[in-house]
Amino acid sequence: MSAAGTVRADVVVVGSGPNGLAAALLCARAGRRVVVLEAQETIGGGCRTLPMGDIATGIPEDVVNGLLVDPCSAVHPMAGASPFFRGFDLPAHGVEMLTPPVQLAHALPARDAIVVPASPSPAALAEGLGSRAEADRWWSLMGPLGRRAEDVVATALSDQRSVPHLGATAALGAAFVRAHPRGVVGDPLGPDGRTLLSGISAHAITPLSSPAATGVGLVLGSLLHSPLGWTLPVGGSGAITAALAEAIRDAGGEIRTGVGVDSLARLDARDVVFNTSSRILGEILMASSPSPAVARRARRLLEAPVGGAAAKVDLVLSGPVPWRDGRLADAGTVHLGGDSHAIAAAEREVAAGRHADRPMILVSQPWVTDPGRIAPDGRRPLWTYAHVPAFSDRDQTEQVLAALEAVAPGVRDVVVAAHCTPADRMAEHNANNAGGDIAAGRVDLRGLIARPVPRADPFATGIPGVWHASGSTPPGPGVHGMAGQHVAERILGGLPTRW
Repeated sequence: MSAAGTVRADVVVVGSGPNGLAAALLCARAGRRVVVLEAQETIGGGCRTLPMGDIATGIPEDVVNGLLVDPCSAVHPMAGASPFFRGFDLPAHGVEMLTPPVQLAHALPARDAIVVPASPSPAALAEGLGSRAEADRWWSLMGPLGRRAEDVVATALSDQRSVPHLGATAALGAAFVRAHPRGVVGDPLGPDGRTLLSGISAHAITPLSSPAATGVGLVLGSLLHSPLGWTLPVGGSGAITAALAEAIRDAGGEIRTGVGVDSLARLDARDVVFNTSSRILGEILMASSPSPAVARRARRLLEAPVGGAAAKVDLVLSGPVPWRDGRLADAGTVHLGGDSHAIAAAEREVAAGRHADRPMILVSQPWVTDPGRIAPDGRRPLWTYAHVPAFSDRDQTEQVLAALEAVAPGVRDVVVAAHCTPADRMAEHNANNAGGDIAAGRVDLRGLIARPVPRADPFATGIPGVWHASGSTPPGPGVHGMAGQHVAERILGGLPTRW
């Protein structure tokens, strides 16, 4: 990686995650001369797809040959739902986003899984949640949100300083009062519904008692019941990034890889957008001879709270997972972690800085919608995350295999190889994920509204023309591009971006 020489442009974007690419594309299409700088040799940040051999070092080449893995996110509900990507139109740019026959399954030992099929209805959910009564209770909570999921998502992905859809905001508020574990009107869900929502809420990697966890659960849950669904991109996450990069170049923008930035000194631009974590931006500001006010801002960025973390475990299988419940063979996403009580206990442990005996685990089977991810001899990559405390150095392979074995007896017999990237090494593939903090900052109520630190404009840095747009800023983590769009709107004159 080389340091940047003097870079001259109208807009320089530092970092090439979805938010950075969104800002770059919108500014380039508005006629600005744009240069994107990426420290890694490949672009995309948390939205990349790489040869497995680039990630799973130490595994024989013949085992990983021909296999592709997503080093961070693999399933993208927000990519089809966010206002930025709706405007961009992924299908029109050659990206095929497919909803698997089973969008989400929550596997439980010694019993059938909880299953949400594609295009769920109360009748279809009855089988997935075990009874029509449970399905009706789930539907009464999620159905109204699913029917207006685009507005719900637009509200959740706002800059947290405006309310784009009052009706959706009211619907979310009403659902929140009912769904939060400490809601005032009791639990509207049955045991299976509560477990299903707990698994979804745990994507925030924060205690389930946090209002932010409930909010995440409701927004992601609403997409299960919309035409958008929990989609996977054919070709992996990198297909989204490649489409954005091609559009940026078509608009006259430039992307440079292997170029690191350690201060503002060599960036000669009217506007500079940092698609970096709070910590990285704080370090760069401190190295740029800041004024006392900016130095205070930089110190606060450096001290922004770190969230829970993920350890990545990539498995090479010789064939499909031998799920006890055969319906899971068609699932794009599977949650492991026990019932709602077990998940809540595990997330509390992680938040307290301790490892859970049975951590919350996310699993994705990319071949369900993308058979091209299967090698001719049947080998395939299984994507998994385990929730752990930030900066954990523990290998989580055994925890993942034990959780899989409990719901897929014999799975060890089809595991050809395994590779763990512990939390403290996640930054090797994406510097924004220091310590395995894939949310780029703690996800709690304050951390969503006043993210990364309290400020009237969460994207401003105190230096005119220097902006912050990443998962560390509103609206938070995820492949949605909206922090980049919010900053582009500010650069381009404060008006909402039009395609």
